[in-house]
This record gives sequence, C-alpha cells and structure tokens, in this order.
Amino acid sequence: MTPTSSTSSTSSTSSTPSTPSSLSPVMRLGPVLRSLVRAHRLERADPARLAVEQRRLLVRLVRHAQAHVPRYRELIAPGTAAAFRGPEDLPALPVLDRTEFHDSAPERMLAEGFTTRNTKAGTTSGSSGVPVTIRNSERDLGYLRASYLYDMLASGLRPWDRMAYFRVTPFLRHPLERFGLLRTFHIDTSRTLDEQVEAFLAARPTFLVGFPNVIASVVEELERRGRRHRGVHHVLFGGERLTPTARARVLGHLDARFHEVYASVEVFTVARTCRRGALHLRSADVVVELEQEDGTAVLADGGRRVEGEILVTRLHSEAMPLIRYRLGDRVTVGPDTCGCGRRTPVVERVQGRSQDRFRGRDGREFYADFLTYKVQDFPEVARMQLVQERPAQVTVHTVLAPGSDASVTGRILRAVQSAVPDFDVTVRRVEEIPPESNGKIKIVKVLAGGTG
Repeated sequence: MTPTSSTSSTSSTSSTPSTPSSLSPVMRLGPVLRSLVRAHRLERADPARLAVEQRRLLVRLVRHAQAHVPRYRELIAPGTAAAFRGPEDLPALPVLDRTEFHDSAPERMLAEGFTTRNTKAGTTSGSSGVPVTIRNSERDLGYLRASYLYDMLASGLRPWDRMAYFRVTPFLRHPLERFGLLRTFHIDTSRTLDEQVEAFLAARPTFLVGFPNVIASVVEELERRGRRHRGVHHVLFGGERLTPTARARVLGHLDARFHEVYASVEVFTVARTCRRGALHLRSADVVVELEQEDGTAVLADGGRRVEGEILVTRLHSEAMPLIRYRLGDRVTVGPDTCGCGRRTPVVERVQGRSQDRFRGRDGREFYADFLTYKVQDFPEVARMQLVQERPAQVTVHTVLAPGSDASVTGRILRAVQSAVPDFDVTVRRVEEIPPESNGKIKIVKVLAGGTG
C-alpha cells in the first residue's frame, strides 16, 4: 500500500484548511478504509455526478491554496480565487513546473500549519533530470494509500497475496499483516540487479507492482540463471511503458495477467486500465489539461481526441497543493469507447518516459534506476544525465548548484564505480543538459553504440 491525500467535510466555498494532524508511526487503517469506500462508490459513477464532485473539490482546492499557501498567494489574486467556478476557469491560473518545487523552500509551497515535521516527503526518481519532493499530510496519506490499494484490488490483488513492490523506499507497515493479510515485500530498486533478484526470490510473491523495466530486468536475469518463478497471477505496471514484446516476455515467464497505472509521486494515479485494457482517467481525483503548441490548454474531458503536454491538478492535496502541474509527458486523451462501464476519458498514448537500459560487459541489460539514485543522493546535484555510448561504460553529466565544491565530481565518480565496478565511469560537470525534441531531459540515455 502507498500514500495519497484526503477529502474533508468542508464545503466547496470554504477556504479554511483542515486542522493539521501529526504523522503516525504506523499506518492508520480508518482513513484508508473510508477513502476506499469513496473510491469504490465513484468508480462507475455517472459522468454528471463525477463532474459535480470534480468541480466541488477543485473550487475548494483553489481557494485553499490562494488563502493559505505563500507561493500561491503570490500567483493567484484573491479576486481570481473568489470568482473561480470550475475546470473551465483553470486557464486563468498559472502553470507550475517541477523547477518551482525543486528550487523553492518547502515552507513556500506548504499550506499554513503544515511543516516538514508534520508532513511526509515523497521524492521522485529524477527521471526528468530534476528530482522533486512533494510533502503530504496524514489525511493526504490516508487517501493516497486508499487510492493505491484500490488500484491493486481492481487489478487482481487478493487479501491473502504476497505482494512484491519495486521502489526505492519501503511502505509503512500496517496492522493487517499480523493476520497474514495484504503482506508486502520490498524490492529496493536502488540496489543492484543481483540484489533485487535475491530479494524477489526470497519474497516468493504472488502479485507484483512497480516499474515495468525493473520487473523486466529481474525476469530476464531469472531466465539467464535458468530459474522459473511460478505463482504470480497479476502484475501491475506503473511509471513507464514496456514495449509489447518485453511485456509479453515478462508475462510469459510469470504466466500472469497485467494491468497498468499512469501515475507519479507528485500527483498519484492519473489513470488505470480497466478489464478491457483501456487506460481511464481518474476523474474524481485529478483534472487533466493538455497544453498545445501555442500555449493554450484544452480540458481532457473526453469530448474529443486531444494531444498535448499534460497539466495535472491533484484534487486531494491539502498540505502541498498541486494546481496545473506540468508533469513532463506528452499525452493523447480521447473519449471512452471501450464499453467497460467506467465512462471516463481514456489515455490513448503517453510519450516521453525513458525506456533506455544499460548493457554490461557480459551483455546483460538492466534498468539503471539504482545508478540514478547514487548520483541523486548528492545534494549538490541540480540536474543530471547518465549516458551510455558503449557497453560497460557510462558518462555522468551533472549540473551542480552554485557554490558546490569541485571535489563533488570525484565523490560521485567513486559512488557510481562502487555500484558498477566493471564499468568505465566518467563524471563531467556541465553548465546545462540539452533537452530532447519533446522538451524532456532523459536521465538515462543510451546512444546507438550502447546497444552494440
């Protein structure tokens, strides 16, 4: 299970924030169960009912942010917030990108009453080259955990399953595990491939959730070792896309079915596949706009097929509101034509997620997630990119914060070398990292020679 935000009984016209609650050292099941009931209730709600709920939450969020968040007080005039009536008014508000959160002190983005002490941090992997830390309140976490749990239950998770989740940080333990329910096993993606494989085998999982390329790397290593793991019945992919060939290889080895979520640390679940495979927007939790080349934005309401840079407003975010957040992907959204009964717009295509994997001297390919964290752990690093030009080689490009000691490049070099001792590693300090044609910076980039 994982974290999200919460809804309160505050009316849609109120701008008074909920009383901040302290963080619990153990997972509180009450808020999770209440939010789980809400998620189930809205899963197949009539579009008109969803629109009313979305509008209510959006108005409350905008007024809360303007009244209580220092940065939003600068960006949104009181009159603009007072006149705000729903999604159609979003173009009157500014667009925020990840640099706003990366470069600002937490206190500038947190609502009054919330601090780094009574909120929990969630940090992105930095796949865009700019790691971002978002902070959530206890109520936010209750909704986030319910949202993730609902995604997994809807994707085939059974209460008695052994769930292996692939991510850097472990989930908070929960009381139900004492009774053998919803048992979780952490596969730390900051560790080496061999360590991930050993953790996977020790867990003996029956349900998997995580980055598809990481799971693919583990499966390929199992095949290389001649090991066949049976027992996994469903895999929930999230964070990036696998090619059909790679996905078929994973599912064929595991003899499993799959679902997919389009999600991020910052905005939680944006969309989830239905039983027919269509990736439906989570319209009760997010508002999605698609920015066009001329800078205008079109609401992704399913009225027509639209493509553009995705802007996401997270409707449940009391501690650190996210309004018109530029996620960094180019997305195509169209009407619901799958007939599954969910009746929300469908994400037809997501572009811009890196699928490059490094190759070692022995020919094995692996997802370079654990290397990116070796670099990201240095606070001096403002931007980064790992480039492979040939097997068993990597060049680390770093944009360092002003005033950084020159010795940091040597320390980064040693950290990366310790993770891949058989690689030729070079660390270069650069002034900037050029973006790709789609405007994104690939944190992991394999050039033509890297696949040879």
